[in-house]
Amino acid sequence: MSSVAISLDEVDAQEEVFARAFASGDISVARRLYRPDVVYVSPTTRLFGWPARIVGLEQALEFIQLTITGLTDVAYAVDERALMAGEAGAFVRVHFDFSMQGARLRSTYVVAYRYLDGSIARQELYYDPSGRFERL
Repeated sequence: MSSVAISLDEVDAQEEVFARAFASGDISVARRLYRPDVVYVSPTTRLFGWPARIVGLEQALEFIQLTITGLTDVAYAVDERALMAGEAGAFVRVHFDFSMQGARLRSTYVVAYRYLDGSIARQELYYDPSGRFERL
């Protein structure tokens, strides 16, 4: 997967869109960021009985929406970010704060993005889905 490298300003703008999408509880707000043939990879898929590798925009958005159903007061904040050397990609470390069943919790994870023609072609989440959420 190769394309023109992106800038940190472009990553920041993308992450602002994700923050709005999660705050609104509607991941479709971020639809324009993705390629139609996006590949989404997350260890969370096994918790919902989905395949480890999800291919296609509609399926990826459906899965992400499923994972945020039941969450309220979501705050998505970039903690760190970096561009991948020599390719069109970026790493972003996220603090994902939310309320669920009366508790305020945080999930921290890293996302690796690969881009093609300026859109997300592959999104991979890295964290331990069996770990406990941080209580805030």
